[in-house]
Amino acid sequence: MLKPVILEVRREDQRLILRWYKGFRCKGNRQKIGNLIISIIHKYALSKFLPLIYIKEISTKDEFYLFFAIQSERLNYVPKEVDFNLIVPLRNRRLIMEEVPENFSYYDQVRDWIGSELDIYEFTHRIPDQPVYKKGYDNAFDFINLPFINHSSLNIEVFSGRYEQLLYWLSAQACGTWESFKKACDALKLEEPKRILRRLKLLGHIESSQNGSRWSTAPTTLVKVDSQFNSQEFILCGQRSLNLISELKNYAQVDVINQTSGEAPPRTRVSTTNSEQLFELIKQIGCQFAIANVGEVSLQLATILPNLANWKYTLRSLQGIVPSLYEWQHFDCNVNDFVSCIFPKETGMYRMQSKEMTAYNYTIFYDKESDRWLQGDWYGLRFLALQHNEKECIARYSTATKRLAIPVCQRWPEIYERALVLASGLLPKYQDSWLLYENVGLELVAQLSDKLNIKCEEVSTRA
Repeated sequence: MLKPVILEVRREDQRLILRWYKGFRCKGNRQKIGNLIISIIHKYALSKFLPLIYIKEISTKDEFYLFFAIQSERLNYVPKEVDFNLIVPLRNRRLIMEEVPENFSYYDQVRDWIGSELDIYEFTHRIPDQPVYKKGYDNAFDFINLPFINHSSLNIEVFSGRYEQLLYWLSAQACGTWESFKKACDALKLEEPKRILRRLKLLGHIESSQNGSRWSTAPTTLVKVDSQFNSQEFILCGQRSLNLISELKNYAQVDVINQTSGEAPPRTRVSTTNSEQLFELIKQIGCQFAIANVGEVSLQLATILPNLANWKYTLRSLQGIVPSLYEWQHFDCNVNDFVSCIFPKETGMYRMQSKEMTAYNYTIFYDKESDRWLQGDWYGLRFLALQHNEKECIARYSTATKRLAIPVCQRWPEIYERALVLASGLLPKYQDSWLLYENVGLELVAQLSDKLNIKCEEVSTRA
């Protein structure tokens, strides 16, 4: 079984939380049983352990599969609250016939095991999992052909306000399909939804499924970005509402700072004078909102992330690709662009286009050694290609300013870049051919540089 994907890792109350999936074969009226489960989840406050449930009807009368998305400290460990209050009562009522023999790390594995899509229940809201696709093809990971839009000459306040509206809408919806995400961006007149999705992930506001077809908002958290003797600074990540922001202002200083060029929701900084004030904030607000102090997530994330070689094995493997059905382009690391080729023969990054559907484009990484076609974020696949071709990947760091500079053409895989962004809550600033990251500690730089084979140079002045 595959290891749990890193983007499913959460930290709540200083604990490592993993998401995985456990299934049962059940008998009875699935609507009534589904309602019973939802009522139990609400009665015993189990939503922090069971964010989602999945149901799939079996052709046999009154039988269905029931899957729980479980969040626990250990993989394949069912929290005792869930077992005692939910699973045991279902067994005692003889509603559970048997367990599915295998647990899963990804929803995609559940779907493949079932052989079709499942109905998803997010607490009390039923959401059809099968997205409605427009004619043609669209992939949440492929965006290299889209030009980068710079809002510097436009009204940053206007765009920041639109992105803030988007985050409030996503928070209210909790989860949805890639199609719903695009429609929300379109309604707010925000261009390039693929880039927007990546930015929101970097900022810790949202997650997406391994194939990019679904999204969900992250839990509401306070992420530490600075700590001094007489002050502690945090950024607000994940799900939010206007009422939450209003309550935060009653217990701490709250500052809203626009992102560079207004290309994402503003950073919400929460400042307290000491740990006692923070404790009181969590205690008071926690009565109305699920909020957690998760500490210095940037360094925590850097610690648990694998090295690049092991990260490659967490990528989704695509099945059933017949090379002769596509036209191919190979990414040439020397020119930083794609060039035509006949078929993929060597390890590297490729773009495939259907000979019958011109709108069908897919960027993948072919691993010759394992004969696997890998899917992932575009920058991550390019970074793999650069490393495989033994291109020297560099960075520059200033201890004085705690600023890290990375070449634009060597941008890191999303999950590693997220560790840099969460150190400040600010997206990188473009300066010439470099990306500049703020408030990056030396230990964070050292860990990530080692895991990504980065040659990092110390600079005495600004990076």
